[in-house]
Amino acid sequence: MSYHKAMRALKWSTSHAVFVTEIDDEHKEIFEAVANIQAALANYISKHGPAPELREPTHRLIACVVGHFAHEERLMRAARYVSLRWHKQQHDNARRRVGQFVQQIEQGDTKAGLALVEYLTGWLRDHTRLADRMLGAALRNRRRSLVKMTFQAGTKPANACAWVDANGGTFNPLARLH
Repeated sequence: MSYHKAMRALKWSTSHAVFVTEIDDEHKEIFEAVANIQAALANYISKHGPAPELREPTHRLIACVVGHFAHEERLMRAARYVSLRWHKQQHDNARRRVGQFVQQIEQGDTKAGLALVEYLTGWLRDHTRLADRMLGAALRNRRRSLVKMTFQAGTKPANACAWVDANGGTFNPLARLH
């Protein structure tokens, strides 16, 4: 069985969308970085020539993954996302696993490149469709709430609004001015 038949190309599609543009754009970059490693490996396996230069595409992938995870985690902290710990644990596990593969790739193990692509293909599919979709929904709902609060606060006198803090408690913003 050839490499091309054994492993389908990883491509981003709307089935992976979380509907938060900045997150979807970063996911597209990660998918592209995985596809670049996949293409380099396919080229090597089909030609049976010297091992491909995987260093650059591997470093690009790592930069995309590390940057994206850090960005998502900042968004989750800023939004006080209730599933932050669970979501971050998934990121930590993926960081650790990808790091193991990268170490093996750096030592010239082409099979580790195949294992990395296989691992990330499944992990990205599952993670974007569940954990990241949950995050996307929470971020969209938070943004809608902020827009609604801004709209209500901007169209009525301050004393005509029911003001609610991030914890759901009421407060009077005019009392803070005195």
